[in-house]
Amino acid sequence: MKSSKIIAIALAAAITVSPFAGIASTSVSASESSATIASKKADMKSQLADIVQQESEVSAKVAANQKEFTQLKKDQVKLEKSIEETKVAIDKRKGKLEERARAMQTSSATTSIVDSVLEADSITDAAAAVIAYSKFQSADVSIVEAQQKDENKLAADNKSLSAKIDNQRSVIASSEVAAGKLAAQKAEKEVLVAKLANDEKRAQKAEKVAAELAAAAAVQPIKTDVKEVAKADEKTETSTVAKAETKTENVVSVVNTSTNKTDDTKKAENKPAKETTDNNAGSVVSGVSGAIQEAYKYAGQAYGGGAVPGNFDCSGLVMYSYAKAGISLPRTAAAQYGATTRISESQAQAGDLVFFSDGGISHVGIYLGGGQMFNSQNNGIQTDNIHGAYWGEHLAGFGRIN
Repeated sequence: MKSSKIIAIALAAAITVSPFAGIASTSVSASESSATIASKKADMKSQLADIVQQESEVSAKVAANQKEFTQLKKDQVKLEKSIEETKVAIDKRKGKLEERARAMQTSSATTSIVDSVLEADSITDAAAAVIAYSKFQSADVSIVEAQQKDENKLAADNKSLSAKIDNQRSVIASSEVAAGKLAAQKAEKEVLVAKLANDEKRAQKAEKVAAELAAAAAVQPIKTDVKEVAKADEKTETSTVAKAETKTENVVSVVNTSTNKTDDTKKAENKPAKETTDNNAGSVVSGVSGAIQEAYKYAGQAYGGGAVPGNFDCSGLVMYSYAKAGISLPRTAAAQYGATTRISESQAQAGDLVFFSDGGISHVGIYLGGGQMFNSQNNGIQTDNIHGAYWGEHLAGFGRIN
């Protein structure tokens, strides 16, 4: 009975409140094993991979649609130029027709044709004069027909091209909306994967402690006298419970240190002068001050795409620096946003995280106080004003590490 009680105490102590409390898309109960949580995490990673694939496909479509739209706009410019040239040609034709009409009115062309026929030396010459006049008239009719045909074609081409451009705008807008939704889903899945990874670690710790306590409770000295056995059992159980409770308190202390720090610990972290350092080479001050100290080592390095020195992106610098100071954080800016507690700017202190959004959490920096942050951005690893021209417009909020 007391062995069961010991195991229950250990499990209750080791399974603490997750820093991702409030995420409702996955449910992990205290009774679930690390294997079950690992299975959920694998499933979530699979879903995340599907979203990443969809996001890649949609991005490719957006790029293709934008390319087609650009070409249509170029075609429209060419068509407008062609319209202007055709209008000039039409105006010239109209001018010629008007000149001919005036010439016929002033020179009595009809009388001239009749005279030509009457004055012809032969029937052949008369017929030639009539044919020439007929061709002249037919040419005028052809010019009129060509004008009408060109005007109709230009109008049809312009209408068709305008419709294509409008349709392409609609396609691009729809693709961008879809891309935005996928980006939001991706950020949510990243937070959930980080939450499950955290739950899995805590479950593994709980299982290890439970196994150790169960093994300790099972070791009993062999007695021959029933009364002595009873007394010894009682004494052993009492001792075992005391040891288990002491060990459980140690587990709670360890777990709380990594996931839910006490106010005293947080206060200690904000006072670098009182923090301790390891004696091992390469160690840093523990807590948020140590993380800031570690991050400053990489000032001036170029922006990268990873989470190792010489190749830091924004969240990679944050995760690495805090890990060196004994604080575990997820990999991405979106996941780090989900792993921290929301606070106002007036509450923010040096060592808190500051987040920025561009259609979703897209950037994170280490808050230094006084409106300043230390971060890895396109210009490299440096200090920036969070209310600057770009940052102030995209400021999303502050997060305190749980």
